[in-house]
Amino acid sequence: MKRLLRILLRIVGLVALGFALFVAVMWAREWRPAPVETVYTLPLGETCDTLAVGDTLRVLSWNIGYAGLGNDMDFFYDGGNRMRTSAERTRENLAAIVSFLRRESAAGRADMILLQEVDFDSRRSYGMNEYDSIRSALPGYYGWWGFNYRSDFVPIPVTEPMGRVNSGIAILTRRKPEEVTRYAYPGGFSFPVRLFNLKRCLLSAEIPVRDSTGQVRTLYINNTHNTAYDTGNMRSGELGFLNAFLAGKRYSITMGDWNCNPPGYVPDRAAVEDEHFSPLQIDRDDFPSDMTFVYDPTTPSTRYGYEPYDPAATTTTLLDFALCGPGIEPVAFETVDLGFENSDHNPVTAVFVIH
Repeated sequence: MKRLLRILLRIVGLVALGFALFVAVMWAREWRPAPVETVYTLPLGETCDTLAVGDTLRVLSWNIGYAGLGNDMDFFYDGGNRMRTSAERTRENLAAIVSFLRRESAAGRADMILLQEVDFDSRRSYGMNEYDSIRSALPGYYGWWGFNYRSDFVPIPVTEPMGRVNSGIAILTRRKPEEVTRYAYPGGFSFPVRLFNLKRCLLSAEIPVRDSTGQVRTLYINNTHNTAYDTGNMRSGELGFLNAFLAGKRYSITMGDWNCNPPGYVPDRAAVEDEHFSPLQIDRDDFPSDMTFVYDPTTPSTRYGYEPYDPAATTTTLLDFALCGPGIEPVAFETVDLGFENSDHNPVTAVFVIH
């Protein structure tokens, strides 16, 4: 009996040592982004595009779900069982996403494209560089990205670990900006969870605007992907950061997957009471009164991932919308109902006029 106990203690000790070594290696290799990172600055001697009062901007935003969260998927984070779909289905999803973006571009409905959950080299999407596939299909666009998820090995779910993740958000625009910057959102997960989780950010492109007085100001095109699975006050902290960042900026358009419900939107009870994901409701008073939230209340922009999509039963809600500065007039906004066939989000399109 004593011998058996010693063997068991040795096994437990070896497992504990192995786990400690694993965490130590992951900590040593941890991705630690700076609070502010310049992604692009206009080279000396080159000129960027300058917008003017009266110009119209058509913006498309879409969380593409790394081409792995189509209508066939149930996702373990949302109460499902699976970590990824098949390689064939991932390729099909990506091809459909690229085809949609190409159509919108050809139809003149996407001067700027903001994408979330774009994988560069991740096990969950079979090592595909999704950004390169999208970028090469849209040759008339400039493009930049910012990582928000990098880990050598995500050990969950235990039965089929997510493994390596390199993912982020991207801005593609026909208008050449003066600068593109990645701003890290405040807060974060505690150690050691942060080694295997997202580190969210805002990606902002700056384009000059000549206002009605002839003064040159700046339009900020902001791509956001806020925290989903909040274990504290991360989402409210991110909203506070955005409020401070946007203060005093006459020209700004912020779009993306907010993982929050916009002011005035009334979610279904099932969406609020879901045990795995419950969106934060944005308080209108948390942002200046001269800013405008814009969304399509008629069509859900995301579906919950606890089961493959069933139009008659699966819980849906609205997480994808825009926030405009006082110098930006929203003219149209639509959630394009694609039935969540190739992503767990529907794309949203908007038309804005500069004033």
